[in-house]
Amino acid sequence: MRNSFSKMLAFPAAVQMIMEQAELFPLKIEKKALAQACHRTVAEDIYAEHDRPEADISAMDGYAFCHADMQTAAHGLPVVSKTVAGADPLPLQQGTAQAILTGARIPQGANCVMAGERMHYNSETGCVMPAQVLAEKGGNIRRVGEEFTRGTLLVHKGQILDWPYIAVLASQNIDSVKVVCPVRVALVANGGELSMHAQDKRADSNTPMLAAMLKIFGVTPKTYLAASDDQAHLMSVLEEAWQDTDCIVTTGGISVGDTDNVLDAFKALGAEPLFRGVKIRPGKPISVLKHGNKLAFCLPGNPGASALCAKIFLMPYLYAVMGADQPDLISGIADFSFEPLADTTHFIPVSRHKTSEGWCFTLLPTVGASDIRVLTQAVAFLEVSPQHPIRKGQICWAIPL
Repeated sequence: MRNSFSKMLAFPAAVQMIMEQAELFPLKIEKKALAQACHRTVAEDIYAEHDRPEADISAMDGYAFCHADMQTAAHGLPVVSKTVAGADPLPLQQGTAQAILTGARIPQGANCVMAGERMHYNSETGCVMPAQVLAEKGGNIRRVGEEFTRGTLLVHKGQILDWPYIAVLASQNIDSVKVVCPVRVALVANGGELSMHAQDKRADSNTPMLAAMLKIFGVTPKTYLAASDDQAHLMSVLEEAWQDTDCIVTTGGISVGDTDNVLDAFKALGAEPLFRGVKIRPGKPISVLKHGNKLAFCLPGNPGASALCAKIFLMPYLYAVMGADQPDLISGIADFSFEPLADTTHFIPVSRHKTSEGWCFTLLPTVGASDIRVLTQAVAFLEVSPQHPIRKGQICWAIPL
């Protein structure tokens, strides 16, 4: 039987082989404007260039004054001026107060701020005093460097930038960053059932699904469709896809049927298999080939299995080649037991809910490798190896979706 599964790898061995290939990938770095760097991987540590705040500033709109002066002022303190964010305030005269806006520098001589709504302003005398209780000395003042100081590590190498990091870098007037060039990925869906002329036409859910997954890296893949079961046509599509890409991801056509031509097409183009099949469920047919320094990830056509294989093989590879931090596992207590098949690592979809004992995982029912609706209900895949079956009440770690 052609392309048989006679030499399948165990899951850990397959992952190790992929990670070894990732170490050989040539990393490329470019400088990007901060506004264009979202979802890109930072190529170097980035440190604070100045304190935040840069000076003592007001935490609210209100009045700034000397605490001791206000304590002894029976009728309040006269408001003599106003300071706003961005202005250099006048020193506070003894026995007076200044109106102040949020973010404005604290004037020299002031050591307390109170919100305007907690103060009583006498329009006849021009004096202000606490409406009820005087705030403590130093109240409502954000101190220089209380958030972070100059030289603090703000973003470490390998961090994927998202909006919180964009915000903190913008606060430092950093307008450009060095980032890793995204891996150029081609997605190739194949199969006669995807042809618009097929009598029983099927929708391609794999390509948009995988393209959405890749957005986390700032990758916009090129997409291709080989909507036939003709090997020569598939070869021409794959040959085109190899051009100007670093990695090909195919879906479907990797089992042992007469129309499963993906592996033979790759081999005819000079690619060599790294492995053929992995002892997992779902996703057993997953195969990876190599052509030069480029890898081809051949995922199953069933979308549930395709999604899983992308999460446990493709995505870790891309994180590694781009020098990005692998996402953390999530924990929970299993509220079920699960006995895996011998010599097979299972990946089961689970939901997570909070109980009095903490977060708990619940096994979700699924119709198998084709099930994609279950992915909208799951928060993670729970790995269950033959050596470590799941027992109810056990603390587990799962791969977040």
